[in-house]
Amino acid sequence: MKTLVLLLASCWCLSFSLANQHESSEAQSLRVIPTPQNVQIRSGAYRITSQTRIVLGEGTKADDAWAAEHIVKGVEELRGREQNVVKESALRRMSANYVYIGTPRSEFGAEQLRARGGRMSSAMREEGYFLDANTNGVVILAESPRGRFYGAMTLLQIIERQRRSVLVPAVSVHDWPVQKIRGITDDISRGQISTLDNFKKIIRFLSHYKLNTYALYMEDVFTFRKHPPIGKSRGALTAAEVKELDAYARQHHVELIPIFQTLGHWENILLLPEYAVYAEFPGAHTLNVSDGRTYRLLDELIGEVAQAFSSPYVHIGADESWDVGKGASMQRVAASDIATVHANHYKRVFEILRKYRKKPMLYGDMLLKHPAVIPQLPKDVIVMDWQYHAAETYASAETFKMSGVPFVVSPAVMNFTGPFPDYLNTFVNVRAFNRSGYRNGSLGVLTSNWNDFGGEALRELNFWGYAWTAECAWQPDPPLADGRTEFNRKFFSEFFGVNNPADAIAVYHLLSQPFNRYTWHELWRHPMLPPQSGASSMNYLVRVESIESTMPLVQSLLAELKKQATQNHDQVAHLEFISRLNLWFAKKLTMGKRVRTMMSSSTTVNRDSIQRAALQLMSGVVPELQSLKEEFARLWKQSNREAGLELLLQRYDRQAAYWNETIEQIRRGDAQIDPRIPSEWIYHGLTNPRAQDTAAAQVPRAYFRYTLELHEQPSAAMVQLIGDTHARLWVNETEVGEVAARPSLSLIVEHQRVKAWDVSRYLRAGKNIVAVEVANYDEPGSAGFNLYGELTFRDGTTRTLLSDSTWTVSPHLQQGWNGLAFDDRGWEYAAAKQFPLPVVRPNFASGRLSWIER
Repeated sequence: MKTLVLLLASCWCLSFSLANQHESSEAQSLRVIPTPQNVQIRSGAYRITSQTRIVLGEGTKADDAWAAEHIVKGVEELRGREQNVVKESALRRMSANYVYIGTPRSEFGAEQLRARGGRMSSAMREEGYFLDANTNGVVILAESPRGRFYGAMTLLQIIERQRRSVLVPAVSVHDWPVQKIRGITDDISRGQISTLDNFKKIIRFLSHYKLNTYALYMEDVFTFRKHPPIGKSRGALTAAEVKELDAYARQHHVELIPIFQTLGHWENILLLPEYAVYAEFPGAHTLNVSDGRTYRLLDELIGEVAQAFSSPYVHIGADESWDVGKGASMQRVAASDIATVHANHYKRVFEILRKYRKKPMLYGDMLLKHPAVIPQLPKDVIVMDWQYHAAETYASAETFKMSGVPFVVSPAVMNFTGPFPDYLNTFVNVRAFNRSGYRNGSLGVLTSNWNDFGGEALRELNFWGYAWTAECAWQPDPPLADGRTEFNRKFFSEFFGVNNPADAIAVYHLLSQPFNRYTWHELWRHPMLPPQSGASSMNYLVRVESIESTMPLVQSLLAELKKQATQNHDQVAHLEFISRLNLWFAKKLTMGKRVRTMMSSSTTVNRDSIQRAALQLMSGVVPELQSLKEEFARLWKQSNREAGLELLLQRYDRQAAYWNETIEQIRRGDAQIDPRIPSEWIYHGLTNPRAQDTAAAQVPRAYFRYTLELHEQPSAAMVQLIGDTHARLWVNETEVGEVAARPSLSLIVEHQRVKAWDVSRYLRAGKNIVAVEVANYDEPGSAGFNLYGELTFRDGTTRTLLSDSTWTVSPHLQQGWNGLAFDDRGWEYAAAKQFPLPVVRPNFASGRLSWIER
């Protein structure tokens, strides 16, 4: 088994990239991440005993006590005994047997620097350190508390236990970072919001690997005193909690920076009734930049955020703000241009930041889209250039270099597409983009993670990518960053506390394999729908074979790792969950395919036997899913606040409902198991929705009518409406409701894209008019909708109400258009058009509405 594991891991690493030799083989062999700049390894070691004292030298500051405390805890974990911390001033003389933390300017520090052959270069002034260990003791010397803290972090990585002894190998290290900004951004806005303990765990991890920046992406998950509806029931952080985390981060020499959106990605807030007035249009993801009230609101919100964070920076987001100019600001854009409108908005937000003595950061994608904005930016703004694809070079870095604006690059831990991060893409992206940025003068790197569609991707699986960021950020250009064999050995040895990390390396590599990965949309797609077309729907037989042949091996390796690991045991549980979920996904693919095939071949002769076989196949699918649901909830609660979990558990429930409904349908003898909604998407007949040809006809607003004749008033009448994109429903001139939500990365918004109402009280015997007003703000885009209804009468009979080509339509608003007396004989008949995504039929009896699949 061990031979097979090592062979798999070695083959995977070789296929990924060739490992090159570091210019300093000694630096490479030292078990430290990030790899130090200069290392000299000597023979011998220093033994830490009960007589060893942790000495805070002359000239050290209060912050240095924190570094000393980390060393004490680290030694205590190995020795089982606490070490003494003393100040140099309390000692009559410095003898042997010490771990000395000090400055090179003190008398003893300067003496030790000379005696041990150390030097302090200008590059080491802000964050660099000199660490030297010999048989007499260990010295950590640095100009700054941060440098001394980083020296302590290096010491904790090289210290080791050998039998009953705790040893520090004889070594001399001169080390400093090449880049100023090194860290991550953490999306807590779309699902997972850590507990305070988990936030602190992340901060400790970052500081341990000498990352100095932690940027929280927040959207609507900050509790505003003046605007309590924002973030309500979302697990939002309070100002007091932020201040606690901010202080904790500063202790660990990590700067906590808020990323608070000030233009786009406002959809969660703009769908709240109190804040809809600030939207560019109904269902918009961006603010209306032509309304002065928007800036009064931003002033109040930014003011509260600015007061909670001590960082001099506030990141204003502003990425993917595609909706600007499509609604309320359309005339303003027409009078100038879209770049000017964006630039003017940024300037107004920058003014607000200056009011609160903050400096701006913002995302760079809209600047690349509208480069005329770049010269208008103030010189103190830092642009975050985000690119998440794997490439050798990145042209955007050169663009920002030529523009003269300060910038950082932002690759990503590609964790947001499916259950396990795409580490193949991640490691190339982080290494290459960071290097491309460095060669073009970037200030550093902030690696992103995202929690699209509810934050189902457990963030505890991202640490490998964070550590790789630390490795690449510390020195972006060395050959070592072209290979990961040594990095992997160092990381997993320390992360799990094992001498031989081969099992852990193999597990992560196997879970990273393309055929063992899939998207969330594939996992939760209705099992009776035909497979997705395109690259993501790779050969299902090969995928199933890969998962079913490798996941038992993964589980076997994890069983061994669980026995050996001395720390981060919770990570093993997360990996076990992923392996189980993978096997369930393979079963879903197999069972779905077999059942669809069997039912399509069903005839009168063989129907009973096929039904029995199909039911037998599906018997174990839902119980396994229920077990996975319970395990997912347990893992979530270990590190996250409970808010947001319910929407994700509904995914499990919806999938279970799909299977149970299919089982019931087969039991009834119905061989037609296509779950798609029977109602059609209807538009004006001239339109060509989503046509990329700008000359194609589009009707962005339309009005639809349908005459419904009833013999009596129904006892119940559920009607479901989906808009493309904004739809309002009337029954006999009474407005029933509207659907404004558009496609979004927010699961909260996705749940509002489909709505249903009981309209029985609005209906009557005889003639009824059902009317729908639709607007589409996309480019290109035409107004359309899908309506499905089920009417139930007192005798138990039912009738469906469907959108189809029998509805009439007009592109013009006319007086009384939604009423009984209106004459629509001059209107055209609607046209059914292809919608790009399948929609699953609702089940009104169980309360399950349709879902727009992807």
